[in-house]
Amino acid sequence: CEAGYMKLWKMCWYDIKNGCLKNIKLLLFPIVYEIVVLFAMMQKVVSYEKYGMEVEKHLGDILLYNFGGMPKYVLSAEKVFEFPVIWTVFLVLILFATLSYPMTNLQGFGNKVLVKGQNRIKWWLSKCLWNLLCNAIFFGIIIVIMLIFCQIKGILFDMHINTEMQAVFFEPDADTELVKDAFMPFGELVLVFLLSVTICQLQMLLCLWFKPVYSFMIMCMLMLASAYFQSVFLIGNYAMLIRHSWINVDGMDCSIGIPVTCVLIVFTVIAGFIRFKRFDIIQEEN
Repeated sequence: CEAGYMKLWKMCWYDIKNGCLKNIKLLLFPIVYEIVVLFAMMQKVVSYEKYGMEVEKHLGDILLYNFGGMPKYVLSAEKVFEFPVIWTVFLVLILFATLSYPMTNLQGFGNKVLVKGQNRIKWWLSKCLWNLLCNAIFFGIIIVIMLIFCQIKGILFDMHINTEMQAVFFEPDADTELVKDAFMPFGELVLVFLLSVTICQLQMLLCLWFKPVYSFMIMCMLMLASAYFQSVFLIGNYAMLIRHSWINVDGMDCSIGIPVTCVLIVFTVIAGFIRFKRFDIIQEEN
């Protein structure tokens, strides 16, 4: 048993070194993304202040701007659907940053493991832990940049929301009412993180059946569908915070979001185990 844990630890350390520390996309994307997002937000704040309105900014406002997404889209002839750029780019970048490594590893070190028929479960479990760590690094870099920005700009370190300013940011329909003096629950951040882990896990699982580019496209289409339709059955809505009931009077109750994402993560781990038991590396290469 101790030898088995050592083998798993060696695989995990190999993945950390090669799939995290040497993954330039994983380390660079969140830095560039957050700097651009903060610059865009401050441009809107400056425009807001030009109207003579007092702007009290909070950490919660920055988080909501990053992960808010878009209000519920109502199909109409007057309003064209515009997908939420900032929210979409965040999820697309983390999906892209975690796309290639598992399959690249499978053709190298993983190839030897699978051909020998040994440690298949440990190999898959190592990749699941790698995926979790990648998301933690990606998410962590973004949060650290936010905190540094708040310190520099003198922005309050709390989770309160300036509703009037957010209404300018998200431009909701007349029928959409935002909750005044809203306070972002910490669980909302946990939910965004878990959703990110979930979609990366699903993408990695799909790569066991399809080419990585097709798996990536499937997940992107799922996110697009989540933006177009407000439904608890489209998991992207769990990370679209402006649609949740704590900030949106007619929003979704996403209290089931954390349990659902956890169940999906466990499902991908188990499904990966089952797939690997029947995985023919020679046939896959051909």
